[in-house]
Amino acid sequence: MKINAFFLLLLLNSSIFFAQNYNKTVFGVKGGLNLSYVLGSELDGELTGYSGWEQYVSLFSDTELNKKWNLENELLFSYTDDYHFLEIPLHLKYKFVKKWAVFLGPKLDFILDNDNDAFESQNYRFKNFGVSVELGAQYNINKTFFIEIRFSNGLTEQIEDLVLEVLKGKRNTLRIGLGVRF
Repeated sequence: MKINAFFLLLLLNSSIFFAQNYNKTVFGVKGGLNLSYVLGSELDGELTGYSGWEQYVSLFSDTELNKKWNLENELLFSYTDDYHFLEIPLHLKYKFVKKWAVFLGPKLDFILDNDNDAFESQNYRFKNFGVSVELGAQYNINKTFFIEIRFSNGLTEQIEDLVLEVLKGKRNTLRIGLGVRF
């Protein structure tokens, strides 16, 4: 875990360096739907899980490193009826044709609703912090608007749901959204 934190700090510092030296950063907002699903195992070891649709909204900065490569930082908020998530992705983006780009990077995941009341303490065990890796594609409609699709794969076990018998659960997401650059 210390190596992951070091790697993330190194990437964040490099983005600040590039932003200061290249000085071509745009800011914006994204929003859309995501299918969130938790994969884990039952008490007998059999694979299990559950899924649900959520909305998300985020603020981002996109720094052009050169004509083909960008570094994107994001602060993302997603929610269901009962749970809220704060996510911090860091994407390295490659523009392979005029309007298309692909991106990849780590993502920090925080569960905000771990209030440890009596019912939840007995039936749910959440780790507030998790790490994921994210892969996606972006299509630029014009200089202001774009659409994106991305998949996030949870790397850390974050959810224990004793009611639904989902142990060692990892949260994955599939997102489709629209973005606006300012």
